[in-house]
Amino acid sequence: MTALRGAAVDRRLALLGRDLALFYPGPSGWWEDADLATTLPTPTVRTVDIDVVAGVNAADQLFVNRLKTHKGELAPLGHPEYGSRHHELIGQPNVARTRALVKLHVLECLSHEPRITRVRRCDVVASFRRDEVRIEIDVEIAGEPNPRLLVVPFNLAVGIESATELPPVTGTPS
Repeated sequence: MTALRGAAVDRRLALLGRDLALFYPGPSGWWEDADLATTLPTPTVRTVDIDVVAGVNAADQLFVNRLKTHKGELAPLGHPEYGSRHHELIGQPNVARTRALVKLHVLECLSHEPRITRVRRCDVVASFRRDEVRIEIDVEIAGEPNPRLLVVPFNLAVGIESATELPPVTGTPS
């Protein structure tokens, strides 16, 4: 792979952009529980600051953010088509029909992303957790020679805890 120089770097940054970097504490590729990433102090620079991401890493982050956003959530800011409707399936059973609907909503969501030239593959597969699916996306990005593979978890459970994990009710009903 050859290094990009000068005008090629400028075109790439213009296309893929820059954004505040997000830190995902889970295993590599596990796009959950994001927090702002910070720079680390070095011997020459002793300050800590909010980090910035650019290029392909910015593209990965923006695709995941698009999927994690409920469609219409940014409408008041002038972006009514931004986001996905697969969140409407929370509470549905993890069966083939539900996974097909998740895939439909994900593909519709990604069709609005101008930096994606082609979705090579989109699979929604059951995870080892009963109420969770993995959205596996293989996309080609405009101006990039190599496709990107993203795996985004999605939990179909209602709320954070399932009914079997809730503590028992104590006391007598009134």
